[in-house]
Amino acid sequence: MIEPGIYESLTSDEYHGDKASISRSALMDFKKSPRNYWAKHLNPDRPLKNATPAMEFGTAFHTLILEPHLFDAQYFVLPEKVLLKNVGREKYDEYKSIEKEAEETKKTVLSRSDYLKLQAMRTNLIANERAIALIQGAVYESSYFWEDEHTGLIVKSRPDILHANMYVDLKTCADASPHAFQKAMASGGYHIQAAMVFDGVHKLESRRLSACINICVETDYPHSIGIYIIDESALNVGHSEYKNLLLQLKSAIVHNEFEDYQIETISLPAWYK
Repeated sequence: MIEPGIYESLTSDEYHGDKASISRSALMDFKKSPRNYWAKHLNPDRPLKNATPAMEFGTAFHTLILEPHLFDAQYFVLPEKVLLKNVGREKYDEYKSIEKEAEETKKTVLSRSDYLKLQAMRTNLIANERAIALIQGAVYESSYFWEDEHTGLIVKSRPDILHANMYVDLKTCADASPHAFQKAMASGGYHIQAAMVFDGVHKLESRRLSACINICVETDYPHSIGIYIIDESALNVGHSEYKNLLLQLKSAIVHNEFEDYQIETISLPAWYK
């Protein structure tokens, strides 16, 4: 178990590998159902969780933008695929040799097309003066671990970009429009994530953040960018929600009761005509 504190050099794998602490994603698993949390975090026979291609792509983009000095050490970029009939034996054998090297490497392998897409997203982000101003001159990918005063549970957060007075989160997405972000914020608990970062910084550094800003970059051309400030009312809801979820989680752990979905009467949604 990682002790409470601020860790500036903790890797993403080390941060996510600490199962004794509670992250935003863990709380969202519990919110779905207590049994869902138990199955994914406590079940000793749970299957190994593999990152989805979208998650790996998002992590690669974070590394490229926030920790570019680590990119070459963590990623292996394949050359463009070639055919023997088009390039000849020598060039083809050279390609197959690189492909074999990729299979044996411990690095994350990126296709040439994904790498070019990452570069195009980076170019577009750098060209956006407002976005790049929110990224530069900050602390990146620090890990915060602290004890929740009401439950005794160890909570953690890993803010992408941290300034003296605000927290900035960098997200990749299929749709960076305001409506899509609002929907993603509600379903993904971004307001909960922000409230946890605010609490972690206050708990460990005795300072208060005043804003949470999300920079959303679309993964497909033309890689449009949306910049969204989570308002105070959403942050307040996020704080209340994560604190209540911690209390419910603590009770479930103490009583070893992790219930599944309940029997409910269901009607059609309000939008249905």
